[in-house]
Amino acid sequence: MDIIDEALDKVNVKEKHFIEGNHEDWLNRFYEENPHDAFSRYKVKNAIKLEERGYEYHPIGKMLRIGKLYFYHGHLYGGIYHTRNHLLKLGCNIMYGHWHDIQQMSVTHITGPKSAWSLGCLKDMSRDSNAWLGGRSVNWGHAIALVDFYDDGCFSVNVIQIINGRTTLIGKLIKGE
Repeated sequence: MDIIDEALDKVNVKEKHFIEGNHEDWLNRFYEENPHDAFSRYKVKNAIKLEERGYEYHPIGKMLRIGKLYFYHGHLYGGIYHTRNHLLKLGCNIMYGHWHDIQQMSVTHITGPKSAWSLGCLKDMSRDSNAWLGGRSVNWGHAIALVDFYDDGCFSVNVIQIINGRTTLIGKLIKGE
């Protein structure tokens, strides 16, 4: 979190949100199963000091809405076409990352077009770091999204895929460290 906060401070980010996912929820469940005051520091909000870092906390399963776009971890609907499942079951614009792969799907509802985006992940995808997969191939990818919001709540999304630590943004090559 220190690395993330340092980057956000450099670009003067004022509004920060933390959306809890299943991995963070494991810490919360540990506390719930062992409700001792000494273990309260393991609740995610406490363990990574979200309040003192200035983040608005969104527990697992709760949606964050900014304009006409919702965000959450992404664990509710799965399958090969999980973005389609999200659209059909939620009926709103939604962005998430739980499935670690990059997908986008659009449908048109009576209220207009809606889209769902799965942004992949930013985790180390090396074989050594994922030994728990037992050598299984996965469809994971690295990506981020740039979302521009307009005064009326509308927005535009640009998914920036990262391949082997590199991407381009407006024609400029960006290399990770």
